Amino acid sequence: MKACAAGPELLGVRDPDAGAPYVARPVDDVLEDACGRDRPLVVVTGERLAGTSRATHRALRRMLGDRLLLPVTDPHSADLAAVLRAARGIAARSGPVVVVADDAPPALLDQLTADVHAALTPTVRLVLTTRRTFLDAHLAPATRARLEGALVTMPGDPPIGETVRPVARAHAVLDPVGWSSLVPLALLRVAVDHERLGVPLPLTPALLVELAPPHLAALGAPATSPGTLRSVVRELLRTDHGGLRLLHARPGGRTLAADRMFSPLADRDATGWAIPEDLARELWHRLAPDDRARVARVALARGDDQVALWLATGVPPDDLEPEALYRLGVVLSARSAAHAPEPGRWDGGALRWLTAALDGADADLVDRIRRAMLEIEERREGDVAVPEARRPADAEVAPAADARPEPERPSSRRLIYLRPRETSRS
Repeated sequence: MKACAAGPELLGVRDPDAGAPYVARPVDDVLEDACGRDRPLVVVTGERLAGTSRATHRALRRMLGDRLLLPVTDPHSADLAAVLRAARGIAARSGPVVVVADDAPPALLDQLTADVHAALTPTVRLVLTTRRTFLDAHLAPATRARLEGALVTMPGDPPIGETVRPVARAHAVLDPVGWSSLVPLALLRVAVDHERLGVPLPLTPALLVELAPPHLAALGAPATSPGTLRSVVRELLRTDHGGLRLLHARPGGRTLAADRMFSPLADRDATGWAIPEDLARELWHRLAPDDRARVARVALARGDDQVALWLATGVPPDDLEPEALYRLGVVLSARSAAHAPEPGRWDGGALRWLTAALDGADADLVDRIRRAMLEIEERREGDVAVPEARRPADAEVAPAADARPEPERPSSRRLIYLRPRETSRS
């Protein structure tokens, strides 16, 4: 399909107001200039309701309308290198191709390696839209540099989507007081939290039902049978709440999503809520370690540190940046100190996170890590020595006079740091 004939739904614009007159902004000229030049990579970022997807759709139609459009239908599971190989084959037969991925999550952004980036040409171009939260989710420095170098940022204060979407109606939907049964609201919250965390699992009706118990409990709703929950999911897909669909099926019809209006309201409004730690526990059992690392990075970027701590359990430290490891160590240290009746219960795990963060940390982060470790040491009355960073630049730093030799590290250090069972008891 040519870009000029592509509908807005291919770029994630699926709301009823997608056909409303477009409100032009100065950033549109910047975006069109980026698309019109021979830039092989364009990354458009903005928060929810900033109009990122619709602005990108408009720029593609105006500047690259004669090119073939190859949308990435599921950016969570797509193999970017394979998609680009397919695009090169199409380009050889039919002409220049633009590969487009809307709301690209860390699972896709991580794949923008040097080799993949080098494969982009004026004939095969890549256009991504993504959230600022995903860009801030502790991506590898080289990957982040490539993305930042191709970035166009959409202003979001106030989000333009709030001027054209039924915000007041969405407020009413999220208010528990307005529901005779809280089961539909619990299912909606599952879909919203799935989006807020960028969970790399297709949100099928079955998964939506499986993840519902933590949200039912948080709302004080009674336990509900899976059959009843499935029936409520079907009802939510059919029901029009005054022009607002709470859930919709993504292209292909096998996976679901909540209306994009709800995630920003859930983050900043009085009708919002914190992502339940029990949801992280449910995801822990369903995600592979590398996917848990990605979701934990998003949770850290969002400030959901306890959720990140749950998800990072069992993740090899090499899958996380030093700053993320430091944050996890600090969060676990605070949780350990507040544990009752055993203060300091997880101090050893916090020290292991902090020790892992020393490798590759810059000088400022090394200082912060050591201060955090010394605070733990004061609580532990010197039971464990503070290890030094294993870097040549630190060779001149003399160890403390009373420092003890670093104890032998257990072979399982990189496997489990905080056991989910222990967290649930706390």
